[in-house]
Amino acid sequence: MRSLQVLVLLSSICVGVAAQTPAPAAAAPAAAAQAQGGAAGKWKELDDKQATRMRGVKRGDTAARDAALKERAADLEAFAKDFPKTAEAAKAHLEMAQIAGMAKDEAAVKQALAGIDVTHLDMTGAVRAAMVAKNANLADQAKLFVENATAKAKTMDERLELVNALRQGLRDNEAADKLMAEIKASAVTDEDKATLLLHDANSVKRTKRDDKAAFAAALEAVVKQFPNTKAGKTAASKMAAANMKVGGDPVAFTTKDMDGKDVSPADYKGKVLLIDFWATWCGPCMAELPHVLETYEELHGQGFEILGISLDRDTDKEKLVSTIKDRGMSWRHVYDGKFWQAEIAQLHDINSIPATILIGKDGKIAGMNLRGEALKTAVKAALEAK
Repeated sequence: MRSLQVLVLLSSICVGVAAQTPAPAAAAPAAAAQAQGGAAGKWKELDDKQATRMRGVKRGDTAARDAALKERAADLEAFAKDFPKTAEAAKAHLEMAQIAGMAKDEAAVKQALAGIDVTHLDMTGAVRAAMVAKNANLADQAKLFVENATAKAKTMDERLELVNALRQGLRDNEAADKLMAEIKASAVTDEDKATLLLHDANSVKRTKRDDKAAFAAALEAVVKQFPNTKAGKTAASKMAAANMKVGGDPVAFTTKDMDGKDVSPADYKGKVLLIDFWATWCGPCMAELPHVLETYEELHGQGFEILGISLDRDTDKEKLVSTIKDRGMSWRHVYDGKFWQAEIAQLHDINSIPATILIGKDGKIAGMNLRGEALKTAVKAALEAK
């Protein structure tokens, strides 16, 4: 899944007009803060409620799925009325539009999109809204959302993400080519040039999915030409990630956890470590969480540790913090708010979640992408290994 693709509902993995009218006058600071705080709590409550609904839907039961989504849409509509001037209200309208789009209800899509206050959308949200509008044959609304996304794409990484979205999600090659030409013209530093070359390498992977040699060669070109840049180091790490296997070495990294302390897989030598890539917005991740918690609670005392790598957006930190606390996820967590561009996820070339890497006491990989009972079985084996 690429960084700006729309979340596929009910998948086993997560693979992401009126809206342009002037925003209403802001509420008084105290009232706005109160509304925002209440909105965040209520939003989490609705998310938990929907997660419970979806857990009860059996795979392939479209009638039950549609019923659950209809209830979700009703909850979102009521929420948007109760908290009309919040970031969560914008997310509610966007999700309502997505649900209506799945039902092929273009009138409902148009109405939901018209309720979005674009000042509360980040670039990713604006692109998602544009995709929903385009799929509902609402070309004018799609164009306005693309313009909004373009205005919000400030960094080179963001602008390159937008190029991918224009080309892949919106099928607008003309606009993508124009933006890409502007980006190339502005690339003057080695870091910028390396970033562009890494973007090209990722494009090779996307367009030539079965040609691993071509992707490896493209990554190697970045490393050779710009070894000391951030993009060059990321390319080298992606090359290492592509060769990960049971019995081999994991990708080496050092980063900051959510308490601001350095953390590295090397810190856990002598323990069994699960590196868990996940996000609160990822339904399959949250569905897998009870298995992860059960394994941790049963085997932590024997030397089992977890390092969580969150792919949550920068707008979802409060939700992330409350989820960690409420679900008893007492292990260390890494979060930088960059969604699919999260630094540690990029170093591992993560394209779908949940994704896990199990590292044994000897520092070697003991398993990959383990879920359910397979996770507990592998952890027990790793703990018993000499």
